[in-house]
Formats: sequence, C-alpha cells, structure tokens
Amino acid sequence: MSETTTQETVAQETARGAHRRETFRFAEALPLHESGMMSMPVMSPEAPEQFLEWVSGGGQVVKVLFGDPESGGTSLVWSRFSPGYVLPRHSHSADCLYYVTRGELRMGATVLGEGDGFFQPADRPYTYTAGPDGVEILEFRTTSPFDMRITETLPGWGRVLDAVRANRDDWATQPKV
Repeated sequence: MSETTTQETVAQETARGAHRRETFRFAEALPLHESGMMSMPVMSPEAPEQFLEWVSGGGQVVKVLFGDPESGGTSLVWSRFSPGYVLPRHSHSADCLYYVTRGELRMGATVLGEGDGFFQPADRPYTYTAGPDGVEILEFRTTSPFDMRITETLPGWGRVLDAVRANRDDWATQPKV
C-alpha cells in the first residue's frame, strides 16, 4: 500500500470515528481541571486573593463525562455543588444547556429543581447558589474546549467568600466522588 493510500485510509477512519457510538463511565471521568477542556479562568477585574480562597474552599466536584479538547465536538460535564455554594459571576466561550439532576439552584428569584434547566448563551455572565441540599447538574455543550471568564465584582466576591467561610468545614465532609 502506498503512503498516500495509507494516509487516505487513516483520514477516512478518523472521519468515521466521529460517527461511532462511544461510551463513558462516571467512575473514569476526569476532574475538569485535569481534562484540558477548560482553559485557566481569566479574571476581570483582577482579584487573585479572592480567587485563591474560593478555589481552595471546596464545595464543588466537576467531572468531564464526555469530550475531547483535541478534536472538539460535543461535551458533557457533571457538577456537584454543596449546600450554600455560591458560584462567582462568570461566562464561558460556548453556549451551554444545564440540566438539574438533583437538588436545586437559585438564580436571583428563580429556583430550579430536579428536572429543570436553563440555556446560557456564550459570553453571557451568570451566577447561582446551590440550594439547601446542594445541586447536581449536567452541562451540555456543542464543543469540548471552552474558557471561563470570571467577572465577579468585589462586593460579589464578598458574598462568594462569606459562603466559603461559613460552609468550608461542612463541605469538607461531603463525598469526594
């Protein structure tokens, strides 16, 4: 077989690969920060001290169930946020469809529970707070690589860090999954 024919065969097999069934297992899912799917968060305005306290506060588990940052395509992320967890105001570079599988979340006056969800357009900031029993959500995107731009205000960081300080010890007892 010639080199050209081999290259064409590999290209054809690669193209077909995007249309085959693929399975995934929760037990094998990588944490989001280890998957390469989301770039390091960019912050505006800069708030490095607040960011570090939030990240180290616990209260969240985020795993990539499906996706490949190298080839792009659809991705599915599972997230669990402990009771009272406040997600800082942020946006992503991709549209996302969120589906609540357990617990509830609060977005202002809106409460979403099991079976509810919301669509968040790319580059539109949002925030929410996990309900009294926490929340588990699925995040569906049409792309695997995406970013996170944190746009929380300094007063907003106060709300986020108040939640971290009030709940850190309880969050530490939550299952790590």
